Amino acid sequence: MPANPKRVPPSPQLRVEVGSAGAWLTVHLAGEMDMATAPALIDGVGKLIAEKDQGPIALETSRVTFCDSSGLNALIRLWKQARSAGVELVILRPHARLGRLLSMTGMDRHVRIVDILSELEA
Repeated sequence: MPANPKRVPPSPQLRVEVGSAGAWLTVHLAGEMDMATAPALIDGVGKLIAEKDQGPIALETSRVTFCDSSGLNALIRLWKQARSAGVELVILRPHARLGRLLSMTGMDRHVRIVDILSELEA
């Protein structure tokens, strides 16, 4: 990964930090995923997905405090984009409320949800 990874545009409602963990590009999300923040999330993470040399991507969501239908749609769009690009995308450590939303909507049957990245290496 480059020393200065590309940044996702900042938002006062959703903070996004890009890092790495082994072969994984990690995108740490904190705050609200909603109509106001979804477009920047889709654009910023979508650009990371488009860079195939980045490797697999984990969206770390333990600090997401709110997710409405726009936030869920953003996750679905990113998952579809990653799948089309041949990039593995997982949701890492979803907050309990987000985990329930992913389960209720059936999204957990399509995107991998894990508590730790080493679960994927087994």
